[in-house]
Amino acid sequence: MPAPSLNIVVFGGTSAIAQAIVRAAAHERSVQVALIGRNAQRLESVRNDLVARGIPAETKCADPSDLAVDWDALILATAPGHVDLFLIAHGELAGQDAALADPARLARTLQVNFVSAAVVAAACIRALERQGAGWLAVIGSVAADRGRASNFVYGAAKAGLETLLEGWRHRLAKNPSIHITTIKPGLTDTPMTADVPKGPLFTSAEKVGALSWKAIKKGAAVAYVPGWWWIILTIIRLLPRKIFYRTKL
Repeated sequence: MPAPSLNIVVFGGTSAIAQAIVRAAAHERSVQVALIGRNAQRLESVRNDLVARGIPAETKCADPSDLAVDWDALILATAPGHVDLFLIAHGELAGQDAALADPARLARTLQVNFVSAAVVAAACIRALERQGAGWLAVIGSVAADRGRASNFVYGAAKAGLETLLEGWRHRLAKNPSIHITTIKPGLTDTPMTADVPKGPLFTSAEKVGALSWKAIKKGAAVAYVPGWWWIILTIIRLLPRKIFYRTKL
């Protein structure tokens, strides 16, 4: 008997990594997806690509960083049935110097990458609690592991998100049917990093998506993707400050 269709709701539906996760899931079983994002034209382009691949997809135009949205109501309206996987993938990588020089841009970076993701995650978890089971996967970052001069604002937002998700896992530990996975990509070749010079540590969004899907399937709490980022970040975390402050990370 074939496995039932997997119902996925993606916040930040134009994310390259989120799209790769959906495609990886669809390689293994039937999938249907609801894409939520702020750019209707780009969402439609993603939807058309998924449909061409045989993946039923719908779109809902709503800005995941908008704190005025009633996310509980939107989830019910978008996916009134059982949702197997909520995937939170929205975010932005603003220039750090510009953010540090402009309070509004600094607040925006923290709101988009932490506050709004936290609010959406809470709504997703309430939905999972109502149905009693399911997965929540959230795209974090290896930048959260230690404040580094090059991207500590973005890293701080992702670190706050990681702490919040760990707290949710602790709170929901008595319900083994609800899984929360923090996905921690390293340098990934996506539109978000289009202006970042590419080096040997960069990984394709397709590979990151495939590895992320494997982690979600097995209910991993935290997944470094690719896994060798765990080794790199462990070394960075353990460096004594006197040595760490001499680096240009």
